[in-house]
Amino acid sequence: MLNELYSLSTALKNKGISTKEWHREYKPLPKVTAKAPCIRIWLAQDGSIRGLESISTEFAQSLRKYGNNQGTFPAFNIVPLYRITNENQLSELEQIEKGTIPPDFEKIKSWCVNDNWKESIVKKIDRSLHNIPQILSDLIGNQEQPERTLVSELIRLASGFKNESDKSFKSALEKCVFAKLQKQEDLGILLAMLFHKGDPKKNHYDDIGVSISVVLDLFDWRQYGYPVTSRHTTEWINDRLLGSSLLSASKQPEGVGSDAFGIPFINPNEPMPSVKLNGFEVTLRSMFNGQPCQYRYEQIDDASYPIAMENRSLAKKSLEWVAGLEREGVTWRKIDKNEIVFVYPSKLQETSPRFASILGSRQADNSDQAEARFENIAQDFIRTLRGLLPKDKPDFIQIFTIRKLDKARSKVIFTRNCSPDQLIKAAEDWKAGCWNTPETELGERKTPFPLQVARIVNNVWKQNGELAQGKTDVERMKYYQGMELLLDLMQESMIGNYLHTVLTHSSGLVSYMGNWMHGGSKCKDKKEEKSLERLKNETVLLLSFLGLLLYKRGDRKENYMENMAYLVGQLLKISDELHTLYCKVVRSGDVPPQLAGSALFTTAGETPYQAMAQLSRRMNPYITWAKQYRFKDKTKNEGTRIAGWLLRLYEDVANKLYPAMTDATRFNDFEKAQLFIGYLASFPKRESSVAASGADNGHDNNEGGTNDEQ
Repeated sequence: MLNELYSLSTALKNKGISTKEWHREYKPLPKVTAKAPCIRIWLAQDGSIRGLESISTEFAQSLRKYGNNQGTFPAFNIVPLYRITNENQLSELEQIEKGTIPPDFEKIKSWCVNDNWKESIVKKIDRSLHNIPQILSDLIGNQEQPERTLVSELIRLASGFKNESDKSFKSALEKCVFAKLQKQEDLGILLAMLFHKGDPKKNHYDDIGVSISVVLDLFDWRQYGYPVTSRHTTEWINDRLLGSSLLSASKQPEGVGSDAFGIPFINPNEPMPSVKLNGFEVTLRSMFNGQPCQYRYEQIDDASYPIAMENRSLAKKSLEWVAGLEREGVTWRKIDKNEIVFVYPSKLQETSPRFASILGSRQADNSDQAEARFENIAQDFIRTLRGLLPKDKPDFIQIFTIRKLDKARSKVIFTRNCSPDQLIKAAEDWKAGCWNTPETELGERKTPFPLQVARIVNNVWKQNGELAQGKTDVERMKYYQGMELLLDLMQESMIGNYLHTVLTHSSGLVSYMGNWMHGGSKCKDKKEEKSLERLKNETVLLLSFLGLLLYKRGDRKENYMENMAYLVGQLLKISDELHTLYCKVVRSGDVPPQLAGSALFTTAGETPYQAMAQLSRRMNPYITWAKQYRFKDKTKNEGTRIAGWLLRLYEDVANKLYPAMTDATRFNDFEKAQLFIGYLASFPKRESSVAASGADNGHDNNEGGTNDEQ
């Protein structure tokens, strides 16, 4: 990770982009949501709590708190003051929150019995009010500035709270909450701070509720110019902390060596900085002493890969810049809950192509269907990249993925350096590969994004078209490996492994969708229509992925559509439609749950010759019927025209199949993929299916069309 971030810092420097540096222990506040608010607590000169107010999400993002897991200041976390589990009380509390009934102050006060602040919470808050503020005070110095006086006054007031019943922070907070409750102000916030709705089945100490972020501030702040909870004061504190760190580092004896990037190395004797990304926090590391291999050479932690303070700062600032919320889709994209991919060029521009968008996400964005198409994004990306002036064109594009392994560790699990021309060609080949299939009646072709293909591979489908959802997700393919497939990093053996997995997992979906479509089934209601559209979309993406894997191997559709496996798939489809036509005419539309071709789909994938022998026996009565039925009055009966057309197709495919038959008694995985595609592919362009009742009325039974894919 450090190597990738160092090259990014160079690109930022060359472009003259200044990045904001934050002290490693001056961290952002937790994300503010409706269920996790941030409350500003106003402290008065007499040490009392004068007021409470909720802080907006946008404002909270500009604030910071100093400290560590043992305590922070001026912001820290608390939990609700009391816990209630009585069903009647819980019911009445919910009605008060909804505004159904007015609050009864005395009754609410009578519920405040079970103290929710266990000993560990009290100790952590005590450190946040006394120990941490004192450390902060020492670090920011004693210079005479309004900001210093402001912070010092807040520290003085915070230190005035004692672990005594009438002088504690909890007692002062409770008094303020009760005073505002009597005035019926901000009921939602007050009740959330006052009560945790507990579970009577759980132990009290294991059920204390969600943490509430609070930040202290001076009620009489105007004489100092700014409150503590302001962008100005926050940045002032950060500048003082950074200055203190530089001063401390300069007093250390100089080292004799250089760091990994060639600048003088002075060991700071402190952990590497951490960066809070979207969803998880990453601690930068050179080497980790938990790896036993380091002990062999007696090079542990920084000694194995020394990073000077200056380069630590550059790496931290670079990661914060590239992971900025405003650059989502441009330089980064969330892959999973604990995984993010980063993409940046060696030369940064004012308006950069959306590098990360071309990789997509696990699922296409529902908010903007036009943007969520690979073809559209790739076209815009390529046009923008090719339109850059030669002096602005990057020498390389860096792609890397960070995964959070556990609470303390993160790891770069994929890194790739490619030229712009390589990425452009990869995108063009990706689209060409996903279009390496004939058309179907499933709907418009869709090209999956590289980060989507793992979901396609891992989805396991039942024979009834439902996902086989287990307690643990199948992960035969990782999301980042879709990027490997995009950039042509995989050997044919790996492509074969993924093909084998996706064929095994998706056989039920292909069989179900083929049987549904060829049987002309109709949806019973809107819910079933919605479910069918989802399955069609999944099948379209699956066929695109199969076409891509065949393309990567060198199998083009104009060639494999003449192969035995594809033709067997087409023969199964014709058999399904002819069987359906027979049932509609002879059996008054009573189509069986499984058709003749669909019933042999799985067998055809394993033992194609046996399947063809069984198919000829099963289809004999339907073919005999169709030969007679096709000569009825064609001008009055649409079915007779379709019967003649299907017989002609059957004959054409059978004639092509005979010379294409091989000595192999089983299909390999690449041939099975062709079988899957052939079973769902449309008939030659001029024909239509039985299910779509609009057969081409402009030609007679003898017109079978050609097998050209347009």
